[in-house]
Amino acid sequence: MPLVEREFLQRGLRDQIEAVRDTGEGRVAVVSGGAGMGKSAVLEWVRRTAEDEGFSALQVVGYELDKVRVYGLVKRLFRDLYHLDDEGRKERLGEWYGILGPIFGMSRRQPEESPDTDDVLHALDAVVHGYLLERGPLVVIVDDAHWADPSSMHWLAQFALEVREFPILIVVSYRPGEYDEELVAPLRALDTVAESRFASLSGLSVEGTGTVIRRRFPDERVDAEFVERCHRYSGGQPQTLRELLRFVEQSGIEPTAAALPEHGDAMERNATRAYHEGHFKERFARLKPDARKLALAVAILTPHVTIERAASLARLSRRATVDAAEYLWKQEILTEEPSNLGFTHPLVRNAVYQHCIEPNARCKLHAKAARLLREDGYSAQTAATHVVHMVGITDRWAVDVAVDAARECLASGVPEAGVTYLRHAFAELAPPDMRARIQYNIGRAYFVNNPPKSIEPLTKALEDCEPDRDLRTNIVVELARSLCFSGRLHAGIELLDTEIRLTPPGPIRQRLYADLFMWAAFWEDDTSFASRAHDLQRLTVRLNTEGITSRTNYSLFALVAWYGVLTGRRLQTTTKFARAALGPEGPNKERPGFSWVEDGWGFEIPMVLTLTFIYCDLFKEARELLERGMAELKANGRQRAHLSYGHAFRAMLLYRMGRLKEAREQAEIGLEMALELGPETPSQWYAAGVLIQTLIAQGDLEEAELQAQRIGFDDPERPRGGARVLPVPEIVLAELRIAQGRHAEVITPLTELGERLRARGMDNPAWCPWGLLLAEALNAEGPQHDKEQARKVAKAAVARADTFYAPVAAGQAKRVAGEVEDNVNAQQALWDAAVALEGVGANYEYAKALLAYGDRLRKDGHKPDAIGELERARDTAMACGAIPLQTRAAEMVDALMGITAAAPLDHGHAESDAWVDEYSGGYSPFGIPHRDEPRHDAESDRAETWPFREVPARRPDME
Repeated sequence: MPLVEREFLQRGLRDQIEAVRDTGEGRVAVVSGGAGMGKSAVLEWVRRTAEDEGFSALQVVGYELDKVRVYGLVKRLFRDLYHLDDEGRKERLGEWYGILGPIFGMSRRQPEESPDTDDVLHALDAVVHGYLLERGPLVVIVDDAHWADPSSMHWLAQFALEVREFPILIVVSYRPGEYDEELVAPLRALDTVAESRFASLSGLSVEGTGTVIRRRFPDERVDAEFVERCHRYSGGQPQTLRELLRFVEQSGIEPTAAALPEHGDAMERNATRAYHEGHFKERFARLKPDARKLALAVAILTPHVTIERAASLARLSRRATVDAAEYLWKQEILTEEPSNLGFTHPLVRNAVYQHCIEPNARCKLHAKAARLLREDGYSAQTAATHVVHMVGITDRWAVDVAVDAARECLASGVPEAGVTYLRHAFAELAPPDMRARIQYNIGRAYFVNNPPKSIEPLTKALEDCEPDRDLRTNIVVELARSLCFSGRLHAGIELLDTEIRLTPPGPIRQRLYADLFMWAAFWEDDTSFASRAHDLQRLTVRLNTEGITSRTNYSLFALVAWYGVLTGRRLQTTTKFARAALGPEGPNKERPGFSWVEDGWGFEIPMVLTLTFIYCDLFKEARELLERGMAELKANGRQRAHLSYGHAFRAMLLYRMGRLKEAREQAEIGLEMALELGPETPSQWYAAGVLIQTLIAQGDLEEAELQAQRIGFDDPERPRGGARVLPVPEIVLAELRIAQGRHAEVITPLTELGERLRARGMDNPAWCPWGLLLAEALNAEGPQHDKEQARKVAKAAVARADTFYAPVAAGQAKRVAGEVEDNVNAQQALWDAAVALEGVGANYEYAKALLAYGDRLRKDGHKPDAIGELERARDTAMACGAIPLQTRAAEMVDALMGITAAAPLDHGHAESDAWVDEYSGGYSPFGIPHRDEPRHDAESDRAETWPFREVPARRPDME
């Protein structure tokens, strides 16, 4: 039926349709107005008109009972996806299936971690793009958006900002002032971006009212006074006028002035009080019994109504249901489509639901509706929209639905939405023995975005927990995690310590140990670290590292390896456990790997395993584990907090390998992600630390200083929650100050850092080279200069590096030891440094070692050998992007090309017993053997092919 007095609005909307059709550029239109003003009729006209112009329509209506369901409106907007089989859905959603499958209830697996909201929004954008490819231009119609769920409207508002890039018309209607606070921002954003905004639809004029009346009574004479009176009674509101004319027609009142004296008061009463409780209940009571039952069922089930489901809820046969539906259509309560039962207007549905269902009956109907929907395969959230209307009863099944719904919210990236279901279940439905489980899930929901807020419900869950071992363990693990993420590492570790003492030996205790050792490894103030490391070794000594084992054991293997790095345990043992953590070796020498998203586990264990491989110089293993993990995190839509760590670790690996440009890019991505999550995000220290190191290597000291100040590396009061950060902030700042020539400033901080680490038995220059930097600072010119102390510190660092037995750590230590010497004996240390690093893949450190060795040869007067090593240093530094190193090497080469070398010095002291006692390396053969291919140990276990030999190494021509 044509619209009445909406010509201006229709012209504007038609212009938008034609603009999208002709230009391919998207548009947004918003229609607002009070209840009953005809917004739905306008949007239906838009749909028909757009389809006539070749558009395909995606249409959805908001419903009051559905607004608590996360992405509820979006799911119904894309409802045809549910008609596809599994393969069709996977093909249609493509790379986004891992994220949207759980959200849409298409995947059986519900991830334990919440996906990143931005990833979910991008995935929903991709669904719309798929519709475009499949169907061409689209009109997306959202009616009654004031009842939409916030997550759906947030996506729609975000998508509307970019809609100009696509041939899509978005049309939204809502009632001003009748939406929840969460919808203020998205609706305001839609209003802002809309090219056409039709605010507060006006009521019909007297002439418009007359047009509607004459269409209703085309065969009767309608006089002007009757029209004027109907306009006054209805206020020009189309829906109120419709109710008035229904009453006139059903009462047999003639549409003339003569009927007004007798029926005018009744007409006014029916118009003004059409949906008031007393009046509507009188009307409802006059309906047939079966019709009343069906109307109640439809009011409860909307928007998930079918004939079969309504019949079941109303306890009617299918025939009786169809008859009742036809009767209700004639009464203008339901629409005329039996296959798509719905009310003629939301005002009618609201009147039936609010005025015609007693509270006890409403509770029972919602309980039955929840079960019907679950039986028909609907999600827990859909059923839970009914569970939240069940009050004053104990229902274990309903509690389970609420818990499952909360998990679906977690999987949808809106975890706190699940708290609504859980708190209602706790207050109204849960027996005492289920309350701990509810509190546990409330804590998990809060943890994602606000770890401190999760502590209270998890603490209550632990207090209320019955002796259910599995649940208690989950609560303890989650509470410890919340405490540690809230900067209370001590409390989290103490909780795990206590629980372990109360737990008998077995798998559960092993799991608790795994979490304990994991958090303790990152607790900077752990004075019991040495004894804890011993306990970990004792715990794992009998575990089989070769056979198939549990995730708990794999985690313990990874932690043994990480503790080995922290303490400087021998490389052979450390790498044995690190590789065992990846699973048993297969026939092709491949290992299955370590999942970063396994349910029930965080990503912290794979994180420390990646760090272990990096600091053990097993770059291939680190890269494979990291890339697999990043792919898993992205596929499962994990939060940016996870990915920010991933990018930081990728930067650490690239920096270690000397790929400085790529390292900087990854560090900047990780830092940007971390800062978007807030100023206290721990991953910002990881990303910023490696970024500053990379900037130093590239020679951009000004930017490095800015980043250090931005994050607070130079602020001793800046809290890090007592957590260990890598690279160590004190080390990063010391590197920066040394590069700036401010050597004296690092002496005290580095000395104090070394004392703390030595006291805790975790002094390994592979991950914290405090001694190397201290030796460099002490050796530099200035008031802090102390050559003897520099030698002493460097010698101790060499001993610690040799104990650990990793090439990069040992190469760094030997290089510094050689640099602090000022005689010919330094050649041996620098030779060993360069040999250790040659072919390993740590090219930046290799370039530094070559430069130091070439410089030593230059000082000792060996011009040809010096030029060769310095040229290699220059080329290696250039490949890394280490500009200062490249420049210095190039300048040395140029200088040597223009001068005559002095006579070779006497090397007798180099072979003296005194030097051999003082320094355990071999004799310097001047030139470093060059290999075009990486040496064998660059991709294999360093323990079997270690470059440092037990006897002095000599050039072949000196044998």
